[in-house]
Amino acid sequence: MADAAPPTLAELTAQVAQMKADYDEALDTCWILVCAALVFFMHAGFTMLETGCVQLKNTQNILCKNGLVVVIATICWYLIGYGLAYGEPNTEGGSFCGTSHFAGGGFLEEQANGVNRWRDWFFQWAFCATCGTIVSGAMAERTALTGFAVYVAAMTTFVYPIVVHWTWSGAGWLNNDTRTASYKDFAGSGIVHMCGGISALVGAAVVGPRQGRFAADVDQDKFVPHNVPILVLGTFILFFGWFGFNPGSSLAMKSQADAFSASMVAMNTTAGGAMGGLVVYLLEFVLTKKHSVGALCNGILAGLVGITAACGSVEPGEAFVIGGVGGLFYLAGSALARAIKVDDPIEAFAVHGCAGFWGVLAVGLFGSEEVGGNGIFHGGENSGAQLGVQLLGALMITLWSGGFAALFFVPLKAAGLLRVSEEMQTMGLDEAKHSPRSAYSMGDGKAQV
Repeated sequence: MADAAPPTLAELTAQVAQMKADYDEALDTCWILVCAALVFFMHAGFTMLETGCVQLKNTQNILCKNGLVVVIATICWYLIGYGLAYGEPNTEGGSFCGTSHFAGGGFLEEQANGVNRWRDWFFQWAFCATCGTIVSGAMAERTALTGFAVYVAAMTTFVYPIVVHWTWSGAGWLNNDTRTASYKDFAGSGIVHMCGGISALVGAAVVGPRQGRFAADVDQDKFVPHNVPILVLGTFILFFGWFGFNPGSSLAMKSQADAFSASMVAMNTTAGGAMGGLVVYLLEFVLTKKHSVGALCNGILAGLVGITAACGSVEPGEAFVIGGVGGLFYLAGSALARAIKVDDPIEAFAVHGCAGFWGVLAVGLFGSEEVGGNGIFHGGENSGAQLGVQLLGALMITLWSGGFAALFFVPLKAAGLLRVSEEMQTMGLDEAKHSPRSAYSMGDGKAQV
């Protein structure tokens, strides 16, 4: 029997090329899956942060809300959300929403063509669930689980996915190849945080303040966070998760250029969070002569939110500036919410909505051409148009998310499905609605209330 002919040089070259392509795909997939897991772990951070901020008697209720967000978002993202976000565009050159890939449809067929929809679904699901959970803390301690669950389903099915299609799909009307300048938001200052923050503002305004909040004859100290250590733990878990949120949005790790890009994003993320925390902490100390842990934590988060959109298109020095200004936007948003008597226990609107708005604008101001940006401070080509489309994107996200929130929250409140009774608020939602009646036990079998 004759020996098989050795492979030709062309065949060997093709085999090596295929092996490299397979290796590159596997490396990118590992990177994305790990970063998605980090983003998902941010739910632990949100849960701890919100738990620390509420009153002791409502601890289980906020824990339950955060758990519901994850399970509801998962089902809605699978059935409809992903398809609206990343399905085939409904029209060429400026699509409103996707029209395919509902309930995992077409994933196997695309896998045969080398497209890993499973990986993309998982990564983007983590972002979708994050957007949904931002709303929960703003409406804490007086919102019925039923009404909240209805809105989370709507948000993760329609509101967030359509914003994603406009911006991240590559075919949406805010970001496609037919525009002189396309909306840029590297990891979601506007798409994720502003969308969630504006929805949180509307939800908190519609449901109304907690019983006694802003009342002159009620001691307002009863509304301070009940567990500061857990609040701080939540903040640092979120900071940790941001290293999946922002660097992971590079979506690749197969080359030296990819590694450099992700590393720069990680450095910028760190800089933004640090400066945001420092600015807010110092200003709070100057104004009150007190060291505020809560201000430090919210400043860190505001800086992180602020840098999220521009972290891939600015240099570290600019990242410090963006993070610091993000802290100022947080302070302004916090003052505004108090002035109009919107009760937001975790200040989700100020942290995510206001700092997110600043982050969107920062892309059009600071973006450096040397790292893929196009900001007016660097005199980039069409930089004015870039700032304009950033403003347009921020406006449309505000109108879409805020309008949709009002469309759901107002009827839910009118139907008696959004706000719990005054008696339940006095008793505490844990005792009124949950089993066991308290989140804490002192080891003697008795609940701590």
